[in-house]
Amino acid sequence: MLSLNRTHDFQVNLSPSADYPATVNPPSFNWPQNRTGQKYHLELKSLSNGEEWYFEPVSSPVQLSFQLAPGQYQWRLTTLSEAEATESSEWTRFDITESLANYCAPTATELFELCNGKDQWLMYLDDDIEQIKHNSADIYRKLKQTTALSVPMNDIRYPSHYQRGEEEGKREAIANSRLWIDRDLMAHTLLYRIWGEEEHGHEARKRLLQLAEWSPEGPASLLRPCTWGDEVGCSLSRNLFLAYHWLRPLLNDNEKWFIRPMLVRIGKQLRQRLAEDEFEQYPGHSHTSRLPSYLGLAALTLYREHDIDECEQWLSYALMIYRGILPFYGGIDGSWAEGPFYASTYTKWYHPFFLSVERLSGFSFYNHPFYKNFLNFARDFIAPEQSIHPFGDGFWCRRDGKEWPGFFSQNPLRIYATRFGTAQDIELSQQLENAIDDYQLHLLDVIPTVNQLAFEQQAQSRVPASSSNRESEQINNYYGVAGLGKCAQGSLSLFYRASAFGNSSHRHGDQGNIALFDDGAGVLIPTGSYGYKFGSKHHKEWTRQTLAHNLPLIGQQGQKLDDQSAVATINQRTTEPGFQLVDLDLSAAYGEPLAQFRRKMVLVNDYGLILIDAISLDKPEAVNWRLHSELTATASEQTSIVTLKNPNGDNYHYQCQLLSHTDVTATLAHGYEDDLLLPERAIESDASSEVVHINWRLQQNTEHLVLACCINEGAALPCVKYSENKLAIEVTINDRLISVPVSE
Repeated sequence: MLSLNRTHDFQVNLSPSADYPATVNPPSFNWPQNRTGQKYHLELKSLSNGEEWYFEPVSSPVQLSFQLAPGQYQWRLTTLSEAEATESSEWTRFDITESLANYCAPTATELFELCNGKDQWLMYLDDDIEQIKHNSADIYRKLKQTTALSVPMNDIRYPSHYQRGEEEGKREAIANSRLWIDRDLMAHTLLYRIWGEEEHGHEARKRLLQLAEWSPEGPASLLRPCTWGDEVGCSLSRNLFLAYHWLRPLLNDNEKWFIRPMLVRIGKQLRQRLAEDEFEQYPGHSHTSRLPSYLGLAALTLYREHDIDECEQWLSYALMIYRGILPFYGGIDGSWAEGPFYASTYTKWYHPFFLSVERLSGFSFYNHPFYKNFLNFARDFIAPEQSIHPFGDGFWCRRDGKEWPGFFSQNPLRIYATRFGTAQDIELSQQLENAIDDYQLHLLDVIPTVNQLAFEQQAQSRVPASSSNRESEQINNYYGVAGLGKCAQGSLSLFYRASAFGNSSHRHGDQGNIALFDDGAGVLIPTGSYGYKFGSKHHKEWTRQTLAHNLPLIGQQGQKLDDQSAVATINQRTTEPGFQLVDLDLSAAYGEPLAQFRRKMVLVNDYGLILIDAISLDKPEAVNWRLHSELTATASEQTSIVTLKNPNGDNYHYQCQLLSHTDVTATLAHGYEDDLLLPERAIESDASSEVVHINWRLQQNTEHLVLACCINEGAALPCVKYSENKLAIEVTINDRLISVPVSE
């Protein structure tokens, strides 16, 4: 029997299947292909009408050029080999429903034909300009403010961190490339393309010509081993094709001939990097997942000026990836497995390609369920104004932060709100837009296309929800693809992680981790940062480790890292008047000697949080039960109580206590043992060292039952009740008794 099991958590899933159903029509037939170069025979059968299709020789993915009729289907694979016996997989069943979006994308040839007869065809046609200008007065003002911040030409230098003694300059090179290329080059270019201001066009032309002098190798290369990183290459490949296309009227032949070889080289690097990473098999490569859209733009930009066959190969590959491979970390529920920080920006890289295809052909990649539902996840995890945005790398960054300007995007709802959102989403998007004075990093979705303007016009008819209803609404949402959940009402918000993705890449050893906020202030939060860079000592030995999060250490050990088996699951989610309960199973996240770990969280309105951890071990071990906060902490010398207070006012005063271990005194540690930054490098971090780490050490045992609370200071402690072998927690709030059933 042919096995189709995944061997890496970056690898594609078997789909369509019961676990990964068809999300569009036609679906993309994807399977883990663990032998490079293996060819298969694919059988597809309709169980509804008996129709059959056969495809060979094929490899993953297989994408049809026609839609399937609604009904039940099954498919299987058989290996093709003259030297070995063939093997067949089991039949995999899936359904096609009438609700699935038509995802028959245009071909590369069809898109090239649609460009013919046009001088400009990326995002904005010449006929669109007057309408766009009429609707973009505020954008114009902010673009002018952005260009006023432009770095002088004389200060732009090729990255030097390949030189001896300059190795630590990688981070400056990333920051500079985003300022010089993503911001300055594109702001000037857009003012020329849309408003026709030639002074900005010529400034952009000079900057483009200067960048074309850079070697697309070394620090500016996209190719592995990425010794000096690939972020400079990403900025070049993200922007240079669009800049060249939009500035063509200002470029003479000599200038075009000078720039074009660099663009061709970047296009070849894009395709080579995707091939070397076997991206259609391993789309979990985080940086590589930005590149298919840039490759599509390279093809559309150069198809009249470069080998047409190679351009067709590039564009066909990009179309294939978005028809059925991406989004990988984004699920049909709209969530993003690498957390809010990455979601805020990775949901923007592809906009220019999507919008160009949409403007030319009318076909929209945005009809995929992920893009339609992303607003829900963004509303819960990205848009809120709070001190951090758990989980995953970058949780400490802010949209107005100094560390990575614009990477936590200034308005993550742009494009999505008017297309798919409620009036509340549109209002929130406008609030985020109004808060922007000048643009950072993401400028390529700032100016609406005519299609986007049409959605904005339609959105004006949506009726806003009552603000009073929003304030009283209880939220108990869980996004199964990302494995991230949120409970909230009023000023209290509880976030948690229980993910089927393991603890690898930009994810930490933090299954079951929590973050508790009161009106945006971090009562309980994860701690840490990159330090000076991703993979620094601080990042590896603190931020990614369990000890930096609101989780216990078992025998001084945290959760497994870089292990796809380190998963967590949801057993129960309950919303009742006055409280919300979530029950997690964290048994697979830790290694030996853990046998079972159940964590129950109870968020009680206007009161606080109650935690119940039931930990079973194969041998006796001590447990360090840990919490972290950005509030000022004071530990009692005689009891397990820790008081958390907001140093800037009277609000957000909390009491943390182990109700099950009242005789265990907490110890406090503040800040970090190592510097977040290298002192000789002028990079500011948004991560605060004003954090406290709270630890209760529980003596060796094979069974640890921890009942803890983090409640408003002065509130009555929860009362534990046992009746008929059932455990319940009773809380009295404003003379009202709330009973929370916890276990059998």
